[in-house]
Amino acid sequence: MREASDFPEIKAIVVDIDGTLTDMSRLISLDAVAAMRQMPIPVILCTGNVICFVLAASKLLGASNTMIGENGGVVLHGFDAKAIVLADIEECRRAKDFLMKEFPDLESLDETYRKSELAFRRGIDLDKAKYLIAEHYPSLEMLDTQFALHLKHKSVNKATGMRKVAEILGLKTENFAAMGDSENDLPMLKEAGIAIAVGNATPDVKAEADYVCRKSYGEGAAEGFQWLTRIL
Repeated sequence: MREASDFPEIKAIVVDIDGTLTDMSRLISLDAVAAMRQMPIPVILCTGNVICFVLAASKLLGASNTMIGENGGVVLHGFDAKAIVLADIEECRRAKDFLMKEFPDLESLDETYRKSELAFRRGIDLDKAKYLIAEHYPSLEMLDTQFALHLKHKSVNKATGMRKVAEILGLKTENFAAMGDSENDLPMLKEAGIAIAVGNATPDVKAEADYVCRKSYGEGAAEGFQWLTRIL
């Protein structure tokens, strides 16, 4: 593990929500919220959820008014600002119509509010769906976050969302810490100046982390915030 003196200057932290600030039932940890509110740098929420959800969560939890939704596909800077959309949802919609022929029970989630990607309830044969998307829509991919399936552009991820935020704030991505637990968090963890994995994180996420929390879910996030504060 690197020493504190080896890290770049950290000016903000980008944090996943589901499975990081919350448990698997999506119950948020009050310990995580308390630790987040003590952070001396902005806390930017970054999630696969729709941006209106992230907006509400950021206000209620006391996070930054800059946020990232839809796995990096949508960025909002200012609670009353217009969302910045980084990918075209229309190809995802065409791919969804194609998938519906193979999976007639495929159930969309929050489609009315999505701007750059689509999300579905888990339960279909994911390997088959990934194969079909790769064969017929090679610019798209499907991700399983353990909370939902996401059909998205390969060119967009949480790292590209973080890059846009860095551009807006006049920072470099190395000035960000990032904290997460699952596959869709890997791009931002790889690009951030410091990577933190909560204790329930997947092995590949833990392998990328500069600090792996002993505790899991929100209690782990609180631990991660506290560790980061000590080295800032």
